[in-house]
Order: sequence, then structure tokens, then C-alpha cells
Amino acid sequence: MLFFTPPREHFFRPLTHDDRELCAAVLRTLYERVHGANADYAEVLTRDLVLEVIQHTLANPALRSMAFEVGQAVRPEAERAYAAELLRKLKDYGWLEDYRDPIDLRPTLKLSRAGKAFSETFANMDDSRAKTRQRNMRSARKALVAFIATRDADELLDAHEFASRVVQDLQDDIEYFRHLIQSLTREALAQKVAWDEFNDFIEKRFAREYAVRLVADSAERHRGQIYESLENVRALDGEQRLQIDAHLLQRASWLEPMVQGRSPMLWLADRIESMVEAACSLKLPMLRSEMNNYVRRFTSLLRQALSLDYGAESPLGQTMAWLKENVDPAHGLLLDVLARRLATSEIRLSGGVLRWTVRDREVVGPEQAPLVVDETSRLNALLRQAEAEAFAFSDQQVLQGLLPYLSNGPITLAALPIDTAEDAVRVLHAVGAARSTEGRRIMRASKTLGQVSTPFFRADDYELRTEWADAESHKRS
Repeated sequence: MLFFTPPREHFFRPLTHDDRELCAAVLRTLYERVHGANADYAEVLTRDLVLEVIQHTLANPALRSMAFEVGQAVRPEAERAYAAELLRKLKDYGWLEDYRDPIDLRPTLKLSRAGKAFSETFANMDDSRAKTRQRNMRSARKALVAFIATRDADELLDAHEFASRVVQDLQDDIEYFRHLIQSLTREALAQKVAWDEFNDFIEKRFAREYAVRLVADSAERHRGQIYESLENVRALDGEQRLQIDAHLLQRASWLEPMVQGRSPMLWLADRIESMVEAACSLKLPMLRSEMNNYVRRFTSLLRQALSLDYGAESPLGQTMAWLKENVDPAHGLLLDVLARRLATSEIRLSGGVLRWTVRDREVVGPEQAPLVVDETSRLNALLRQAEAEAFAFSDQQVLQGLLPYLSNGPITLAALPIDTAEDAVRVLHAVGAARSTEGRRIMRASKTLGQVSTPFFRADDYELRTEWADAESHKRS
């Protein structure tokens, strides 16, 4: 598709003049008025409505200065002429197009397809807009559950789409915090504190978006349930898989060159798992790190601004400016005066950036009992160490303890022996170890309909099987 063809031959020309920011504000307002969350769909986009939007945008003093000279008295006729000229440009260059209302056949206007797409971009970049909460992780989980229940191929495609949005949303958040850190650096060089941006982040962005994304819609919170659903998807075999694969290729033709002869259903399951894993192990830690860096950097600059008076209007700033502007003989005279004034002063370095009154008296601490090392203290230390290490198992130790029981085939948690406390802890951590990064390479954990009940705990039962056992069963089938 060729984009820069009539009527879009000079599509971006209205955004190349001095009033381009005003033009972008008009397009953003038009999109919100016609296609935004608060749009009145019963209202058609007439010429008078567009002129009204342009004149309302001209009421903003910051934008008005781009169209008219500051302080100049502008007659209403000049404003209407400017609005009509901007409307003509938007029509000539392909942002707006004529449209005849099919109900009453009135001539109206509408945003063209390209105009709507780029106006939506301007609207989405406005951070002050009220945005909905992100629920992509929950939507991906619910789509997988719906696919397992109905075998609808569209549900699996929706789950893949939601999972891809999770990673993209987290990457956008990381870039947002990097932009804030760069803005902090620029403001600090200008001896300012970017308080407005920090206040906007705390009161608007964090409360509305990041708190939800890091808690209710956290990738880590729903990872286990998504992995469980993906295991159920992979368990579909035979006629069901072939039928779903055919429906997937019919719904999404782009899958055929991607799967390269594999099952589209299994390829989508692997892609969803890899994206969820990337969001949990890579993107979420990066987001937390960037958020922590931004808050820490802002806190440091705020403390520095509160503890040091380095502004141009401060006495120190005025003195430095005077030394810079005057000639050399005056420098020596002023420095001599300052030296005499400071001669009776006592200069001390305070710790950190906090201010406090220095006290000469020493604080006497409580006397400590002498350190006694005898057989009883050694025994108590060994007992505390043994209690701390008794039930500390790594995933690798749990997997090594499970593999001997899987040598004869799949086994459920209820069938594992629980003769000691160590066996009970191994059964408790078996599913988590099987779904760890190392465990997924050697075994699978699938939820069953039963439950495992022991004198120590009661939980859902799972079937454990090794990867090579699954490979042999696929070869036999």
C-alpha cells in the first residue's frame, strides 16, 4: 500500500508550520469528541462543529500565541478566518473528508482513515487523559480457560494477543520511567526540581495504572494459573488438535509461515508461555528497577535542593555572580572581606545532607555482658542452625528427590511416600519445582480432578511426568 498518494500526497504539511502544536491540539480534541471515551455518537461532525473546536482551542493562551502575536487585539472575524483556513488545510491534505449522512443526506465531515489513526496517536500520548486499568494478564488467563471449555480457536488467538500486550505495556512503562529520569537530569542542570512530573506520577499514573499492573494484573500473580491452562491445552491430542489447527489456520493465515510445519495450537501455547515468562523474569524486574531509580533520584535531588541554597537569588548565588562580573582587583578586596568574616567561624562537615546540632557530650551506651563460649552455647548455636536449614530445599534438590519415583512412569502427588517431614516438604514443593526454569526442561506437572490428603496438609492433586516419557508416548501415538 502506498501512503503518500492523493489525497494524502502532502499529509503532514499542516504539522510543519509554526502553529503545528495548535493543529495537533485540534486533531486531538476532534478525536476525543468523535471517537473518544466520552464521545456522543449521535452527534455528527459538521463544519460548524469543527470551527467551534478550533475556536475553543484558540482560547488557550499558550496555543493562541502560535497563531497570533502576543498582546495583539484580535477581532472575532480574524479568529473565524483562521479557523476556516485551518479547516481547509485539514481537508485538502487528507485529515478530514466530506461525508454524506445516510439518514438525512446532509453533507457532513469525518476524520479520514489516516486522520483517525494519527489523531488517536496524539490523543494516546496525552498523559493527562483518563485511562482504563490494564487487565491483559487476567484477560489472557480467562481466554485460555474459555478455550479449554469451548475449544474455540478465537479464544486461543485472543489469549496470544493479550499476552503480547503484557510485554509491550511493561516495555512502554520502562521507557516512561527512563524519560522521567532524563527529565530529572535536565531539570537538575537548570537548578530546578521536577515536582510537577513527580506529582503527576504519584497522583495519576501510579494510582490508576501501576498499582493495578503490579498487584491485581501482575504477571507473577497469574503465572501459575496460565501455565496450568497451557498444560491442559498441550494435553489435547488426536482429532481435537487437528480440528483446532485447521480453525486456527483459517482464522489467522499469518500463522502458517510462522509455525513451519508444527501444530499452530502448540506454537501459540509455547509463545504465550515464553511471553509470560519474559514478563515475569525480565520486564517486571526491569520496571521495578527503573521505578526505584526514578524515585531514588528524585528524592536525592529534593534533599539536595532543601539542604543547599544554591539558587541565583541566594546570598551565595549573588556573591558568585558578583565575582564573575567584576574585574580582578575587586575580586581580591571582596575575598579579603569574606576571609575576615569567616575567620571567627568554625567549619564542620555534617554526615549526609541532614542538619542537626552538634553536641560535644558523648552518649554512654549500656554495658554489654562478656561473651561466653561454652558447650551449652555451642549446642544452642548448632540447634538454631539445624532448625534454619532443616526445611530449606532448593528446586534442584526437590527435582533430584522426585526423579527416582518417575523412572517407572508418571506418578501423582498422592502416590508419593510421606514417611518423614522431609518427604512432606518435598511433596509440597513438587509442583513449584516442576514449573521452575530448570524443572520445565525435565518434567511436567498436570492438575488432576482428585485431591491429595495427608495428616499434614490437603491440596489439589497433580500428575508428574518426565519430558522423555511424553516424547515416547507421542512417538507411539
